Amino acid sequence: MVELNQLVLELESNLKSEGVKKEWQERRSSWVSDVAASVNLTYLSELLVEWQSNLQSKSVDIQWEERRNRWVEECLAASIVQEVSSLLLELETNINSESMADEWQQNRDKWVQQMHKFNE
Repeated sequence: MVELNQLVLELESNLKSEGVKKEWQERRSSWVSDVAASVNLTYLSELLVEWQSNLQSKSVDIQWEERRNRWVEECLAASIVQEVSSLLLELETNINSESMADEWQQNRDKWVQQMHKFNE
């Protein structure tokens, strides 16, 4: 679980600040602490949904709006690490590359490989 938490934080930290709503800046540091300390998959899923809800609409692909509500439902209903990791990977896939830090493209392959380990 700790590894998944770190992957969530790695993704979030590579999103450019203009990719999230202004309110996120106030919540971000405590959210990071909450994710790092989370030992509960349900709580981690809630935190993931919270972060996703703070993404600017311009930060995600246009089809994400159609998928988003169902994704939130699936995330909140997730009960195993494989489900949460798949949903996190899906979210990352829908974030526009322009919204991510330049170095993300170099680090992304390793991150995706680590995400896939949860489904082996």
